[in-house]
Amino acid sequence: MNTAPDETADAILRILGHVDPPEDLYSVSGSRLYDQITANDLTELPEILAAARKTSGPILELAAGSGRITRPLLALGRPLTAVDSSPEMLAMLKEKTDTKAFNPRDVKVELVEADMSRFEIDGGFGCVVLGASSITLLDPAGRWELFRRVRECLTPDGQFLLTVLNADNHQAPLGSVGRCTVSALGDDSFLITAEGRDAANGARHVTMIHVSFGLDGTYRSSAYASDVAFLSNSLLEEEIAAEGLKIIERRPVRIASPSPGLNDVELWVCGK
Repeated sequence: MNTAPDETADAILRILGHVDPPEDLYSVSGSRLYDQITANDLTELPEILAAARKTSGPILELAAGSGRITRPLLALGRPLTAVDSSPEMLAMLKEKTDTKAFNPRDVKVELVEADMSRFEIDGGFGCVVLGASSITLLDPAGRWELFRRVRECLTPDGQFLLTVLNADNHQAPLGSVGRCTVSALGDDSFLITAEGRDAANGARHVTMIHVSFGLDGTYRSSAYASDVAFLSNSLLEEEIAAEGLKIIERRPVRIASPSPGLNDVELWVCGK
């Protein structure tokens, strides 16, 4: 996705004297920041875990990242395969799964470096999980490939669990001037998140700017960006059905830390 520049983010970066363009959020340093930001986020975990408990057999987690959702899934004690396209994220996850605190039941975990729409894995999974509304990271062709591969991986009674953010109720700003939020990140840094909606390209452009302070009062900044597809639930429903899957149940997801840019999230339980 090629979205229009975000004027709000650009203005903030100029004020900070940050001259380099934002890196990909899933770069090496961006992955570390993402892990730090999401480490204590409990959003969607109770809903995903409750649904996964009703399934049986091995678990496949797509876009696993550094393991925010992986950890509660491991508590089920079932073999788990984690897929992510970022080697840095997988390295962090590998380090965690080798510890008793993260993986107390010593579950067998297989890590696969691959795009969530292009993985090559044998089937036989009773549960496939795609959380964090990560489906919005894919273009239409990528979503088609993902749904097809998920269907092929599922056992006859297996279930596909995915969380979705309804774009119809997500009122991101139109045009190149976006919304901006500021939040503390530890004792000596803060995070600026700028988000704008690019209606022409059907996407949201998110820029995260991390500002940290030294003991001498100086600061340093780093910036990361990601484009997220702006999807309506009705479109996703059509795409899922077209690939031979059906939505069995929808469950509302409670947002652990409510924000103006995050609302109306659902967990969809899908089967063949």
